[in-house]
Amino acid sequence: MNRMLSRFALMALALTLMLSLTAFAASKGKNITLNQDVTVNGTTLRAGNYFVKYDTNGQTAQVKFLRNNKEVATATGQVTQLPAAPAQDGVVTQGNTISELQFRNQTMAISFDNNMSSMGK
Repeated sequence: MNRMLSRFALMALALTLMLSLTAFAASKGKNITLNQDVTVNGTTLRAGNYFVKYDTNGQTAQVKFLRNNKEVATATGQVTQLPAAPAQDGVVTQGNTISELQFRNQTMAISFDNNMSSMGK
């Protein structure tokens, strides 16, 4: 009986560790090129190359825009599903404001509600 209880406790501990490790999964990121000046979350991003780092938690994404390894803007977005995976990474804009980030070969995208987002850096 004690041996069975020990095995159950060990299995429960292993399951708890596995679940906690998935909660702390590494950030994902992509290189993007902006062909024009745009804004995200109230911050202007000049045309050029950026690294976009993002963490998703359910339907929410925390996004950081880095240029030359320096964080220049942050935004909170919503994880959305595209009907089909795009062939290349893309930045969707409305006017001069980023409204969505799309990732090559992924149906997951990150959308920004520019009316609801909090002010960034």
